[in-house]
Amino acid sequence: MLTMDYRGDRVGLSVYMAGRLYDATGDLVTLNPNAVPAPAELFDRFLAWTRRGTGPGEG
Repeated sequence: MLTMDYRGDRVGLSVYMAGRLYDATGDLVTLNPNAVPAPAELFDRFLAWTRRGTGPGEG
């Protein structure tokens, strides 16, 4: 749904997802500081897919 909401605005989608990454990282550190995923994993999950224009697990 995000790709539909942000069609034609890939930068806006990336900025939105960067905000979600920031929030999720804070939540993960607060909930379990010893089991935070690697930064590359979080980047892939939240931002890398925005370059392709597909959601996680698609394309």
